Amino acid sequence: MDTKFQKKHESDMTGKEKRELERQKLASMNGKEKAEYIFSYYKFHLAALAGAVALIIGIVMWIDSFQNETILYAAVINGGGMDTRMMEHFQAYQGDDNRRHKYVLDISVGAMSQDGSGEMDYANRMKMVTLVGASTTDLFICPENIYQEYSREENFLVPVEQLMGEEFVSAHSDICEKDAVRVENSKILERYGYRSSGPAYLIVFQYSGQKEAAADFVEFLLSE
Repeated sequence: MDTKFQKKHESDMTGKEKRELERQKLASMNGKEKAEYIFSYYKFHLAALAGAVALIIGIVMWIDSFQNETILYAAVINGGGMDTRMMEHFQAYQGDDNRRHKYVLDISVGAMSQDGSGEMDYANRMKMVTLVGASTTDLFICPENIYQEYSREENFLVPVEQLMGEEFVSAHSDICEKDAVRVENSKILERYGYRSSGPAYLIVFQYSGQKEAAADFVEFLLSE
């Protein structure tokens, strides 16, 4: 009876009276009771508020990301376990302190033997095809069979002489192919966790708009 009367009475209250009643209820509770009451009574409000805050943060981060510029996107086939902080080293090597400039090392494609033999599974094949098909990656570091696959496509890879210049090719003739640079002996790659039991070829795709950065990356890998 009292409960029904109280509910009826509260429903007849003005907004100011209801707020005063809530204040009195909270004042009569200890700390734990207050927390439980607030969570129980306002949980949907709190959830909605948290969702709104998360949405706002997401939108702000999304808008902020449009101000970033990818200077170089390098994908390493069978690079699982590599330390992607290598690109921070490369950015410092470039003398680039612009926080909006992004240097990406993608080590997500693997599932084949380190010497390049054997077949890549479907999921990794699709990742690799997508990286190239969507013109996402500027360059690959890859085993010989992957290099040969792309080298067979006419005008698909940048010739090393065009990328690096005649002087570089003359000075590094032992590691230069027509359209690839051998980097399996790079001390930089080794330091950051790259392991290969066979040749590793660095190839740059013709569609890349970052050929100058790619050339600098080759120099960086051979700098030690």
